[in-house]
Amino acid sequence: MKRRRIHVLCLQETRWEGSKAREIGDGIKLFYHGLGAKRNRDGFWTVVSVYAPQCGCTEADKEAFYDELDDVIRSAPEGDYMTVAGDFNGHVGQDRQGFERVHGGIGFGRRNQEGEGISELAEAHDLAIASTFFMK
Repeated sequence: MKRRRIHVLCLQETRWEGSKAREIGDGIKLFYHGLGAKRNRDGFWTVVSVYAPQCGCTEADKEAFYDELDDVIRSAPEGDYMTVAGDFNGHVGQDRQGFERVHGGIGFGRRNQEGEGISELAEAHDLAIASTFFMK
């Protein structure tokens, strides 16, 4: 993956059972969820890659970013698996108060204003903030 500059790789029909997340080397983390072999079904996964405005950008730029991202997420077909990944230029912090449904409780420091936006987006769309569920 590193040699070919692949950032997201999707595999189908692996027949792996269970759910795991583990480091496989070169900074690559494998997440998988497999069903029993007798329960095959089709599915779609919508992956959205983002780069949020930095802390020094105007509030109007940040609001426009989150409005557009909200529209993109809402436009995904109902029933699709959804992953929104990228550089959100914010810190969600360690405190999960108010966001227990989407924040796993693992983090660093305090949530900043940008982290508040990330948390609110996750809450609004029932998305988990994956980095808060795994130790780094």
